[in-house]
Amino acid sequence: MSQERTAKFFRIGGAAAVVALGACVHGAAETLPLGQIMAGRAGISLILILIYGLLTAPVQDLLPRRWRPHLFRGAIACVAMALSYLAYARLPVTQAQTLFYLAPILVIPFALYRLRERPGLRILLAVLLGFLGVLLVLGLSLEAGPEALTGALAGVGAAVLIAAIQVTVRAMTATETSLSIAMSFTVIVVVVAGLSAFAGNWVWPEGAALLWLLGSGVFGALNLVLFAEALARAPASTLAPLDYTGLVWALLVDWLIFSQIPGPLGILGSVLITAAALIIVLKPAEPATPGRPVQ
Repeated sequence: MSQERTAKFFRIGGAAAVVALGACVHGAAETLPLGQIMAGRAGISLILILIYGLLTAPVQDLLPRRWRPHLFRGAIACVAMALSYLAYARLPVTQAQTLFYLAPILVIPFALYRLRERPGLRILLAVLLGFLGVLLVLGLSLEAGPEALTGALAGVGAAVLIAAIQVTVRAMTATETSLSIAMSFTVIVVVVAGLSAFAGNWVWPEGAALLWLLGSGVFGALNLVLFAEALARAPASTLAPLDYTGLVWALLVDWLIFSQIPGPLGILGSVLITAAALIIVLKPAEPATPGRPVQ
């Protein structure tokens, strides 16, 4: 099997692991507070990532070379994680997962502002489709009640922060390894989320809640490892469209595990957002300009 094909399988597996993580959070949130889920997930993932790192890379690859960007990224990621877990807790997994697909669309306004570019027809179409999809999801959430609407707004907020994180991580990879980025993130989440224990609202996990919590840690580590292994074998531009296979996994999870089948409008909203994101991700390659180095 070629390196690229192996990378694609890893990326599809990573997308499935992200959805499985969301399903575990959705299930655990029925009995456990979100701060405890975040801390438990990060703590379990930290142990697994540490073991994986020690077995596959030099110890120095686990350590940050420049602490400041790790702290900045970790702070943003903690808020994004809290918002995304709130979305998973209050919404069906399919709707929550779809809202996170807004991230590549939300990068566009930042890029247009910074680079002073004029958006083309393809960009405008993607933004319009994404906007209509969000309106549908928010409208359905409003009908479902205030809790669902809170979850939908949290999902949109998480997508905004995920877009910012993607830009930050892209800059960090110039000096930092993917393992050190993953390690610093999990350490920061464990510390920050662990402070919620002092609020006195932690619950001793038992039965299904314990399994959901353990699953969140395992799948959280698995998605980081699978994405890293995929990127080690193929370019990100080749792999990015495969992230959207997560929509299929999310629909199956809602149907088979939680017996939640989205209605026609819910599916339409998810399809519009996913299509908008794919329009951005599947942008045509720009021909190299003579005299301009290809990066």
